Amino acid sequence: MHVCDAAFHAKSPVVELGEDGNSLAAALGIDPKTRDLTDQWQRLQAARLVLLGSGNAEISVFDARSRRRPADIGWRSTVRLGTRFLSGLVEHAVPLDRRVVQELAATPAALDAYAWIGMSLHRAAVDQIVTTPWDDLLRRFGTASQDLAEFRSSFEAALRLVFDADGSVDLAVNDEGVSLRRAEPAGEEIAADGRTPMPPRADAMDVVGEMQPERLETPPATTPIAEAAEVARTAEPPQPRQASQQPAQREQPAPPTAAADRIAQDNVSLPRHLTGLAQVIWLRRGHGEDSALVGVTPSPRFEAERLTVLAVEPMVLQVSGGLHEKEFERVSAWVMTNRDVIDEFWEGRITTFSEINRRVRKAPAPGSR
Repeated sequence: MHVCDAAFHAKSPVVELGEDGNSLAAALGIDPKTRDLTDQWQRLQAARLVLLGSGNAEISVFDARSRRRPADIGWRSTVRLGTRFLSGLVEHAVPLDRRVVQELAATPAALDAYAWIGMSLHRAAVDQIVTTPWDDLLRRFGTASQDLAEFRSSFEAALRLVFDADGSVDLAVNDEGVSLRRAEPAGEEIAADGRTPMPPRADAMDVVGEMQPERLETPPATTPIAEAAEVARTAEPPQPRQASQQPAQREQPAPPTAAADRIAQDNVSLPRHLTGLAQVIWLRRGHGEDSALVGVTPSPRFEAERLTVLAVEPMVLQVSGGLHEKEFERVSAWVMTNRDVIDEFWEGRITTFSEINRRVRKAPAPGSR
């Protein structure tokens, strides 16, 4: 991807990759000491790579077999691509988000799914829903030993990773296949109805009226924050609800009613765009407990096994789970900035989503006082 990106922007078959391995690692956003980088670079510099299409002549991506093995010489700073491949690349290139690529780079199936989504929507109309049957997806991405049920399970897992990393796409699945559409631009307010992340984005496709797919992600388990810290109430807790972004519609929705704006659940999560954090914050009602607790998860899904619980009194402390030092410092700064909101929600004095929208403040910039 990096080689193709560099060639596309340079419009040249000769791709510059930096003066040494450190430069290439910096461009790739990886650790320069990664052993795989040297190994893969040496393989690249001694390989022939071609593309074969059905009934078409092969297209040479590059051919480095005539060169001496790179282990015998110093660093080579260029790769020369085939002219036919470069011409096709310039004509058919699909834009991808570098941040998302880097986030998914360790999971090839998710990276494949993300690239396929980008290709599918690249030439689609703004509001168009693109549906691909499971049989087609199996032929593209499955293995010879996979049946349809096994492939569907693994591909849905890959799609969930893409969904967590990329907020620009609406995804939905049903027994027919996978449906895609560009997501409406997100605003800065959380939804009055407190929907979980996946259902609103899948429901956004229902607005078009062309289909009503099943939701890709099942609702999170009913596990309140304090339960993970072994201080849960004995009563059965209500299901956590997500204070997430309500999908925009083509017509301006009516203002939420007082009933829709009211928070009826014990748990509510704050999306990243509202807090300015890389993690998702979960607040809950205290129901008479003395010390307020805050939950932190790496993604919008509530997963008890990936939950970190923080106590906020007398100082911010990790009760369970574990954040890295820099993550903990950032989250702690947000907690101290929003102690009034945390305490009042814990005590049951904040009762509406609109009040959370109005009062939650983003984390201070790193290093600020």
